[in-house]
Amino acid sequence: MTDEEKRRVVELLDELDRSELDKVLASVDAFGNWLYDKLYSIYCKVRDALRSLWQSIRNFFS
Repeated sequence: MTDEEKRRVVELLDELDRSELDKVLASVDAFGNWLYDKLYSIYCKVRDALRSLWQSIRNFFS
């Protein structure tokens, strides 16, 4: 995943209100579904490493 792709994921998450963000980050499945819907090309690149990405994003927004 490129730095630009990471920035795009964080940018879209940052646009969510807190309750939506909490739902998206509640589980790796919820995050995967969100990523699939919003940034499918990135989802395809990271689907095998999704758990690690999800944990990093959760830590960023904690």
